[in-house]
Amino acid sequence: MVGVDRDWVAGLLKENVFAGPVLELGTGYGGETCRAVVEAAGLKYVGTDLEEGPGVDIAANFERDGDIARLAAAGPFGAVLILNVLEHTFEPIRILDNARTLLKSGGVLVLVTPAVWPLHSYPIDTWRILPDFYQEYAKRRGMRLLRERFDFVGFGPVHAFRNADGAPAFPPPARQSWKLLFGRAVHKAFNTFGRAMFQPSHVAIGAVLIDSGSSEN
Repeated sequence: MVGVDRDWVAGLLKENVFAGPVLELGTGYGGETCRAVVEAAGLKYVGTDLEEGPGVDIAANFERDGDIARLAAAGPFGAVLILNVLEHTFEPIRILDNARTLLKSGGVLVLVTPAVWPLHSYPIDTWRILPDFYQEYAKRRGMRLLRERFDFVGFGPVHAFRNADGAPAFPPPARQSWKLLFGRAVHKAFNTFGRAMFQPSHVAIGAVLIDSGSSEN
């Protein structure tokens, strides 16, 4: 997790988008987690990862259905945070389905995944998930995608970025047109790889999926 992801989750907490208890996946990697911001909001927090260790309250592998029973005893949860985890798994849909079983009625899945990102194996790097995936998953599983918090994290709402023909698009690599032109001119002059790029090298998608039991549906 990077700082902009933490700030995005903190914004959801400030807006009361989800309640506790909160379960976060992938907390044993040694870096920052959402424990501090969740506990500062007065919510119970549980961290999980594949193996026991610092930052891990309950070890579980979400690709193994049998492991979910360990977490069920600590739930049900008002929110399950899955931040920069799904790209490191082989079966992201199974992980989401298992996470759903741990939610309270009306609970939420809070997700951040890279859409454009350098390779970063930990221990593997297998997926880049795009906006249509979240919309399709919500539809097929009877959940609601919270449109007002469906974001290119740090850039703005997914629906705000469109090509000239109205088709969905990634955010531009710079906000000002002169910066785009200047950057492309420099890359072309030096024949660098970046001259072919039309979006930033780091783009992550944030999504909130609300369980069908929510009174907001």
